[in-house]
Amino acid sequence: DNIGEKRDLITSYLEFVIDSISEKHRDKCSFELITPRDKKQRGSQLSIKVMGQGIELFKRICALGVLADWREPNVIRLAPVPLYTSYEDCFHFGQALEIGISTSS
Repeated sequence: DNIGEKRDLITSYLEFVIDSISEKHRDKCSFELITPRDKKQRGSQLSIKVMGQGIELFKRICALGVLADWREPNVIRLAPVPLYTSYEDCFHFGQALEIGISTSS
């Protein structure tokens, strides 16, 4: 169906954004996607394990308008729900993540 297809596409796009930023900033902030990469195993949710100052990064990106969820001890959860999340929203998350990383102490 169209909703399932958009779910897979938008979640894959967000995965690409996260991977790109992780590669670009690996010397400044260490994080990894811990959600299964197989779209059949993950649905519309991605979890990022942040090493170090995860809660501070989470607070910075939320202050920039990102809607995410924090799970102790060090996981940021995102849910690009296909009915109301746009590709632009995913791009905005990427921008916020880069700003959050670049303003870390």
